[in-house]
This record gives sequence, C-alpha cells and structure tokens, in this order.
Amino acid sequence: MKTANALVQESLALRARYDEEPSHSNHVSELALQIYDGLGAWHKLDGRARELLQSAALLHDIGWSQTPDGKSHHKWSARLIQEHAWENLTPDEVALVAQVARYHRKAPPHPDHAEFHALKSNAQKSVMVLGGILRIADALDRTHSGKITRLEASSTKEVILVRVQPAGTWNALEPMLSGASPPLSLSRVAFSILA
Repeated sequence: MKTANALVQESLALRARYDEEPSHSNHVSELALQIYDGLGAWHKLDGRARELLQSAALLHDIGWSQTPDGKSHHKWSARLIQEHAWENLTPDEVALVAQVARYHRKAPPHPDHAEFHALKSNAQKSVMVLGGILRIADALDRTHSGKITRLEASSTKEVILVRVQPAGTWNALEPMLSGASPPLSLSRVAFSILA
C-alpha cells in the first residue's frame, strides 16, 4: 500500500539530491495544501490528489539544478520526476506529479504539449486544478522569503479568494502576486489580508 508519509519521504529524498533551497519548496507545499483544503468544495478531488499535490510542490523547483539561470527549470523538474524510480507512485501518478510540477509556471497546457495530452482526461483536469493551485502558492512565495504566514482560500463560480496573513505590509506582497494566475477557467484570483 502506498502511504502519504512514504510518498512525502521519497519526495524529500529526491528533493535533497537537487534542491539547494528546500525552505522555499516546504513553504510552497504548506501554502498549496492550505489552498487545496480551502477549495475542496470547488475541486472535489480526493485525498490522494492532495498527496500528489504535496509531492509536486516539494519537487517543483528541482529543475534549477539542471539550469542555473532558471530557464525552463519547470520542464527539467518534470523530467527529473519522470526519470526517478518511484516506489510510492504508480506510473500514472508519476506522470501527473511531473505535469503538475511542470505547469507551476509559464504557459498552461497547449495542444503541442504531448506529455500533457497523453494523460487521461480526468488526469488532465487534475493537472489543471493542482497545477493552478501550485502556481498560486509559488507566486505567494515568489521572493522565497516566507512572507505569507498563513492563508484561507474559498471560491465562487467567478473567483478564487485567497486571504493571506503577511509578515509585513500588503505593499511588500504585491510583487509576489503578479505571477499568480488562476487555475482552469476562473476569471480572477482575488487576494486580501486576513483580519
């Protein structure tokens, strides 16, 4: 049986081989899981999807080890995830985790992205949702400084609301939020400060 703890441990071991800044991916993982939990009524995904998101979040920046200037590091992260001999992921889950990490930045899936389109339709939807959540979480720690101490997420048909508690002023957060684009077809992601 594949357990969450075993998957986390295996993800951490893989990350230790490549990631020189684990504090960032730890923080992004925590934020992503808070967003996932807050949006449960919207995404309707199961507990295993949460575990896969956590793995992708912990590994989303391992590609930096292959491209020190950061160019296409998201693609390298996906490749390193796919090349690992996983013990706690099925082959389909490996592909899903790799694609979630791949889409944490830059362009969303395009028709010419063969690895995304090789996924089953339900896995493609999961990648869109989980990748969008990871993209928001990563944007909230864009400066790698852990400025968001906690958050609450909720949604309507038109907007995802992410209420953050910053360690500092709101103005200091604005540069981090510029990269937060919404998952799926939501038109907006709104941010506010928790009281």
